[in-house]
Amino acid sequence: MAQRTFLTLLAGVCVISLSGYAAAQDAKAVAKGQELAVKNHCSMCHIVAGKGGKIGKPLDEVTDRLDVAKIKEILADPLKEFPNEKVKMPKVAWQAGDIDAVVAYLQTLKAK
Repeated sequence: MAQRTFLTLLAGVCVISLSGYAAAQDAKAVAKGQELAVKNHCSMCHIVAGKGGKIGKPLDEVTDRLDVAKIKEILADPLKEFPNEKVKMPKVAWQAGDIDAVVAYLQTLKAK
């Protein structure tokens, strides 16, 4: 019985440790995504965190309107997704993990 209690406690500690690690990884991804959004001038055309242009749709709460898979498709090849737009969203040469980071950041944006 004592061994079972120990194993249950150990499993709980592992879960807490892993969730803390995941939260740290998420925060790192969000920060990287925010940096990439600034670097790629997303707010020139889109409202981002309550500020920015109005040419494109607001990115605040975009994850409420579109699922993550669709957002990733758009980020990967916006010209393919929106071929008939007058103002073209540029295609970015993302590095590995960049799109996931941008999506992590977009998931934090709420309308102001």
